[in-house]
Amino acid sequence: MKNAFTMLLAKVVTLALFSSFIFSSQAQAFLVSDFEGNRVEINDYLGKGRWTIVMLWQLDCVPCEQQKPTVEAFHIKYKSSSAHVVGLVMDGHEFMPKIKAFLDKKPTAFPSYVVFGDVFHDQIVEETGKSFPAAPGYLIYAPDGELKWAINSRININELISHIENQFGG
Repeated sequence: MKNAFTMLLAKVVTLALFSSFIFSSQAQAFLVSDFEGNRVEINDYLGKGRWTIVMLWQLDCVPCEQQKPTVEAFHIKYKSSSAHVVGLVMDGHEFMPKIKAFLDKKPTAFPSYVVFGDVFHDQIVEETGKSFPAAPGYLIYAPDGELKWAINSRININELISHIENQFGG
């Protein structure tokens, strides 16, 4: 019992120390990794004079798969100029083998990274003030890196894309 308590206390202290780091700036609120387990800073994808759509998606998400072709077309059209897309797989690292197998069969045109499921939900509430209980969800960042919209409900993806294109004259 004492050993279990010590381990729990160590986890709480580690999370508290790490949380102060990851919440130090708006864009670094997400702890994600690539498929080799290397940490990726979402901040590296924000700003730099172009719009960023962060698509939150999950395995076995029918609406996600329905919306991906439109999101991919947007990414392909604008990735070298006005805007781009980054995917965050909300299933978490515990599903990494399934995620890799899924993307091997159905790769996306935009880069996707995997969230740490045990902390992601708290991080997204910290970033957006909203919970994202299911996918798809979208975070839209302006060219200066500022979060403009956090969408956690079903939307017409074509209307969203059209609205973003209107922001930069696409």
